[in-house]
Amino acid sequence: MNTAARTTAAANGTAANGTADPVNPVTHEVIRHKLWSINAEGATTVEHVSGSPVVHATDYNFGIYTASGEMAVIGTYLLTPVYTGAMAIEEFQRRYEDIEPGDVFIINDPYIAAMHQNDVQFCSPVFRDGELVAWLGCMAHQVDLGGMDPGSWCTTATDVYQEGIRIPPGRIVRKGTVNQELWDTIVANSRMANTVANDFRAFLAGLRVAERRFHELCDRYGSDQVRTTMERTLDHSEADLRAMLEELPDGVYEHTSYLDRPDGSGNDGDQGIELLEVPCRMEKTGDRLVFDFSGSSPQSPAYGMTTRGGLLGAVATLMLCTFGSEIPWNHGIMRPVEVKAPDGLCVTAVEPMPVSGGAAGANWTATCSAGGAIAKMLSFSERYESFAFGPSDGSWQLSQFGGADQHGQPFASMYMDSLMWGGPAFSFRDGVDAGGAMVILGGGATDVEQQEMRHPLMYLWRRQVPDSGGAGTYRGGNGIQFALTPIDTPEVTGVLGTHGVSLPNRTGLFGGLPGSCARFERVTSAAPLDRLASGQAITRLAELDGSHETLPGVSPAARIAHGDVFECTVQNGGGYGDPLLRDPARVAADVERHAVTQDTAARLYGVALTPDGGVDEPATAARRERIREDRRARMTAPAAGAPAAAGEPTGIWGSALSTFPGPDGPSAACRHCGAGLGSLSGGWEGLAGRVTLGADDLGRDVRVHDALTVVAYVCPHCVTSLWVDTEPVAGKPWRDFAARA
Repeated sequence: MNTAARTTAAANGTAANGTADPVNPVTHEVIRHKLWSINAEGATTVEHVSGSPVVHATDYNFGIYTASGEMAVIGTYLLTPVYTGAMAIEEFQRRYEDIEPGDVFIINDPYIAAMHQNDVQFCSPVFRDGELVAWLGCMAHQVDLGGMDPGSWCTTATDVYQEGIRIPPGRIVRKGTVNQELWDTIVANSRMANTVANDFRAFLAGLRVAERRFHELCDRYGSDQVRTTMERTLDHSEADLRAMLEELPDGVYEHTSYLDRPDGSGNDGDQGIELLEVPCRMEKTGDRLVFDFSGSSPQSPAYGMTTRGGLLGAVATLMLCTFGSEIPWNHGIMRPVEVKAPDGLCVTAVEPMPVSGGAAGANWTATCSAGGAIAKMLSFSERYESFAFGPSDGSWQLSQFGGADQHGQPFASMYMDSLMWGGPAFSFRDGVDAGGAMVILGGGATDVEQQEMRHPLMYLWRRQVPDSGGAGTYRGGNGIQFALTPIDTPEVTGVLGTHGVSLPNRTGLFGGLPGSCARFERVTSAAPLDRLASGQAITRLAELDGSHETLPGVSPAARIAHGDVFECTVQNGGGYGDPLLRDPARVAADVERHAVTQDTAARLYGVALTPDGGVDEPATAARRERIREDRRARMTAPAAGAPAAAGEPTGIWGSALSTFPGPDGPSAACRHCGAGLGSLSGGWEGLAGRVTLGADDLGRDVRVHDALTVVAYVCPHCVTSLWVDTEPVAGKPWRDFAARA
């Protein structure tokens, strides 16, 4: 039943399945919204009681779950671990038969129900008249839980025992009394004991507030109506998603992303970088989706592995964010979904693989792959193509610093600034500049003043980077870079970890170019404080004396001494559509506000500007024609000619193709010029021309690993770019879409 039908049923006092609804429809909506209010109050309590800058930047979440453990309400904070909350509650109920009022359970074991050890989860049952009616849960990233490196992101760990403390499922509170021995054991393993202890107090405060409000709601409406509302809301979301899926074509949709990281050889350049493949084969049948990651690279004792909980959390995040704007988001959105992969892959690591980096490693790459597959499916629907977006979160750039602070005390702090990357473009709008993360929709970034007050690092800048979003008819959003220098301390040690330094994870859609890659840089002996003291401004690293170097994507002990400068530049969103089709006036406006440089305007968009910043229309037309002719000269044409398209098109695939029925299956035409391309039975890629793109065809901060190449699939007639892929040099082994066998 779709949303409209469900609304009609509610108005008539019936449930989605046509039976009598025990909750009045008005009361249902009041209770549903009150549950959101309760959840928000619990979350706000956690944030206000905690003094952690990580929690302040909303690396936490809070949820209300049904008695069986399904997500009924989930906050808009860190989303990737939300599915692990449901997994944790299932595990608590499996292990314990004596769950009682006043209990609070704890877990952070990533092999059971967590992203990595830093993500500690508290869950408390809610009883009414002796009956379990709901669960409340909260989690937050802890600034340090031990392990070999400050901050517990242990980039050189070869097994889990070198990482932070693992907490198996257990009670941190028993019938209202804190389990002090367990509490003290966990806190004693942290370099930041006071911060961790205060986060735990914040958890308990948030759970108490939410439970009090939940009981007030039950006192007013009755626990049966509250419980029924939660269950009915999940049923409605499930029914709405299944109805939406029924409108989309059955088939197989594939996309592959890569996790790049140092291979341990110490070799320079791409010779020292290993690529792990994370392909997603998504099959849509009727009202079900199956995400198959079985082709992913095997696990290895290195940074970036994720557990099955991380993989499920990645898919759950993507489903919530893709469909949650149309459908109330809760566990109902995951009911039609199956995630397949055997144990022992980089996305399903098992003990004793190290997984501290799994919260922002292979699981993020899996989100990119699954997101690409979903976008390809949605783009067959004129109604839903506006939902499609390229990979939204390419890589989290861990910038964790530790050492002695300005007071001589040990410190460890994770800088959250790299959440401020640019968003992906859509079929109808540009990506948002510094738009933030899909994984933390309600999130922010590190507060500069708070960090400078707490820690011995001073910001030199935090700013947006022109041209960092992928070019397109609609461009990807630009993201930020930030620079730090130690102050009032001899040195700090940085634990740095990311991927996407040697390839763009954030690909575009339908001819849009990929966004920029991630980068860490360091300038040693730069003396920035002396320069500032003399009244000289510093606006970029190139102005600094000293030794300049680009740091590896995984740098476990990056020494930043007094007088050095560290800079982090983030990955950013891909574009949508051929850049040559962007309105020249919009390009001129981008140049005027420093979002796009004149070089990129000319080189990628083919736009010539007058001295006063306006569009030189004749020169622009000529430049764009030269770029098209260059494409034609470089194009490898498809193997066989195609017959002209016959009749009226019956479908689309994004901005690239019009589709036509035929006796031997569907055929396609270019949606831009209308020229027939041929039968889709062998894959649409074989119908397009291929143009290998070099550095001059891409954004200035896009790098491509030697084992990969960037290919534009173009219409062989009008040479409009229809799709751009980052694929193996030998050719991509996947097909963007195919009819289900």
